[in-house]
Amino acid sequence: MFAAVFATAFNDLAAVLPAGELSSDAFIYVFPLLLLTLLRRPGEIRAPAALVVTMLALFAVLVAGVFANWGDIGGVWFKGRSGPDRVITQGMAVGFGFAIALVFYNLTLRGALPQIARAARWAILTMAAIGCLEIASWASLPGLTQAHDALASVIHANSGWPYVQRLRMTAFEVSWTAVILTFLFPFAILDLPIRSWRFWGLLLVVFAMVALAQSRTGLLVIGLQGALLMGLVLLRRIDLLVRAGAVACCLTMAALVVPGVGGRLAEPLTNLIERGSLTAPEGAGATENVSNVTRLAAIRAGLSMFLKHPVLGVGLGQYGFAYPGEVRAEDLRSWEVRAYAAGGEEIWPPSYSIHIRLLAETGILGYGLWLAMILPLLWRAIRAARPSDPAGRIQLAVAMTLLGWLLLGASIDSFRFFGGWIAIGIGYATQVRSHRRSASEPMRASGLPRTLAEPLR
Repeated sequence: MFAAVFATAFNDLAAVLPAGELSSDAFIYVFPLLLLTLLRRPGEIRAPAALVVTMLALFAVLVAGVFANWGDIGGVWFKGRSGPDRVITQGMAVGFGFAIALVFYNLTLRGALPQIARAARWAILTMAAIGCLEIASWASLPGLTQAHDALASVIHANSGWPYVQRLRMTAFEVSWTAVILTFLFPFAILDLPIRSWRFWGLLLVVFAMVALAQSRTGLLVIGLQGALLMGLVLLRRIDLLVRAGAVACCLTMAALVVPGVGGRLAEPLTNLIERGSLTAPEGAGATENVSNVTRLAAIRAGLSMFLKHPVLGVGLGQYGFAYPGEVRAEDLRSWEVRAYAAGGEEIWPPSYSIHIRLLAETGILGYGLWLAMILPLLWRAIRAARPSDPAGRIQLAVAMTLLGWLLLGASIDSFRFFGGWIAIGIGYATQVRSHRRSASEPMRASGLPRTLAEPLR
């Protein structure tokens, strides 16, 4: 258990298994050990009915979408990949996610939450340590630079030079650092007293300000997760919440009315939102960020696919094949769009959003079932979240992770967010008994343990 959760921090290893986009993740090489753990007692393996029904319905929609579009899928070839190949590899990713949810559902029932929390903390500390070595390598510090380069040859086997000057730590690149922390931080504080949160909160702030400084999505996700955490902490201290709001308003007004200060604050913020950088673009006529043009083109292409195939989409994994036909002439001003749309390149066209990708590839039916798997669980977790007791803190971690997954979907289009699938399994394990408990048992009414180490029976 410890090794599996710890392994979620590494997603850029040299591929060993022919598992498509999953082959670079350390998690898939440790996951079979968890399956063997469960198979030692096969008679005790359980599955939540609601999750199984939802996933079976989703698989049925995926299969129906492939059959409905088989005329286009069967013979297509683009950038060294075929349509059926993409169906298989992406189907593996979805099926693997379902298996993760079921395994962690059962492990949670058997009292594995303390190991999950401990592994999450060690993973964050490891990321921070490698981050320090990474910064040292930028300064060419002797000894530390060589140590980082040796580690990087293993943990950054595929990312290459474009990502070197952005603090990745153990991740493929900075946006995936946000993906990893979205899961690790909520579960790292799972069994800590509130006083210890100060240290971990400070550590998260350091990550957000340094590691995610060039990732708008990362800052948004971590910021909203922090807001949810602080909101629940201050839920019973409305006086502190009101005072904090008043102070924030006063500081904002003061900054706006002081000559020169307001402009200095507003300009970097505007640049960050519009261009992805705190500074304005250089050069005559430079008014936009290429990344924004590329992302907008990808979103428009996905929406166009959805409007043409609104019910079942173009087929699982087929977004990249349809992408060149949906690109507008005005989008070709981005060199990234030209690279994605041209043949002969290994760079696969990304949709930059799991929401857009699901709509394009699986239609409204597939996207609706994906939301049906997450939203009810998220809503119940938010309602039951309480930072002051172990039972409520489990729900807080589930809520923060699932909320982060939905937000990450605005920038990440992969099913490889293992933390999200883990949170689904934990969420079902700690919520399914809420309807079987009497309301007269305050700590047991939600089906949660009095302590994290207590198995759910």
